[in-house]
Amino acid sequence: MKIALLLQTLGKGGAERVASLLSQQFERDGHEVYVLLWEGVQHYPHGGTLTVLNTPATPSLVGKLLNLFKRAWLLRKWHKQHKPDLLISLMETANIPAALSGVPVVVSVHLDPRFELASYQRLLMKWLYPLPNVKARVAVSHGIAKVLETDFGIKNWQVIANPVDLVDIAQQKTLPRLPEVLTLQGDYVLGIGRLHPQKGFDLLIDAYAQSTLCRVKPLVILGEGDSRADLEAQIASHGLQDWVYLPGWANNPFPWFAGAWTFVMSSRSEGLGNTLIEAMACGCTCIAADCDFGPRDIILNEENGLLVAPESKTALSEALDKLYRQPSLHASLSAQAMLRAADYDLPHLAKHWLDILA
Repeated sequence: MKIALLLQTLGKGGAERVASLLSQQFERDGHEVYVLLWEGVQHYPHGGTLTVLNTPATPSLVGKLLNLFKRAWLLRKWHKQHKPDLLISLMETANIPAALSGVPVVVSVHLDPRFELASYQRLLMKWLYPLPNVKARVAVSHGIAKVLETDFGIKNWQVIANPVDLVDIAQQKTLPRLPEVLTLQGDYVLGIGRLHPQKGFDLLIDAYAQSTLCRVKPLVILGEGDSRADLEAQIASHGLQDWVYLPGWANNPFPWFAGAWTFVMSSRSEGLGNTLIEAMACGCTCIAADCDFGPRDIILNEENGLLVAPESKTALSEALDKLYRQPSLHASLSAQAMLRAADYDLPHLAKHWLDILA
């Protein structure tokens, strides 16, 4: 089968990681694979042939609309030449021009369209996604699918979660932990993500500060973003500069998951929560805020992790204390987390994509 994956870039991000993994798995399975990018930004590896269509994002609304039609034209031209059996677009920057182009496409939505898209994108979704050339519509969580049906009036969504490569993770988690933090000793509480209010790291820092774990086990938050200065000031206000670390971006997060006492996803919103699945694949005991959707698709509370009230530092703190007081629960959740992660194994979910038009 000839398969094409279309997205903005292969830069750092959840959908980009999905494209990277799927393209490599499709190639391993013997398919002819193409990865199409609007911009030549690449952080993740890929399978198959990479083509950059060279239509980078522009800041103005007029520029965005002109870009939309240019992208649709370029995709139509590419499609006519290569004739893929399956074209998968990831995220609205790919979905919208692909739907507009008129070529057969499977669109996929990875975030909450109510809050994380511009108004013109939401309008275009309502108009374009029901078009007949959109052969299937995929959401990464049941919550996103429900919002798209009830709030946007777009029907017939299939749910395919983001995959993890369990074989690769088993290898990657044994590598050295980078960036190196020389003063970090023993295990730790871990958060990972963009330093942005959406990820709720301000809540996590406050929760840690009021928990019995404070100054017992350190807190490490991996990532970069615009909130770094605010988070550093918050850490200083608690006097926790020697206990809360912000070491930056980790190209390989898996050694960090493997060495963590507990992983905490404190997000105010998530599409699915890739890092949560990755943490569970490393046998990490997990706490997740039960935000609108994502974590509740992954965690069954007190069976393979803990779900707590969203946007609540008190709930996060109480969950940390509960795991600290109940080591048997902590151990049980760790074991069940690895079993749950098997449901997201890459070869299994890659097959779901191939079956989508059957």
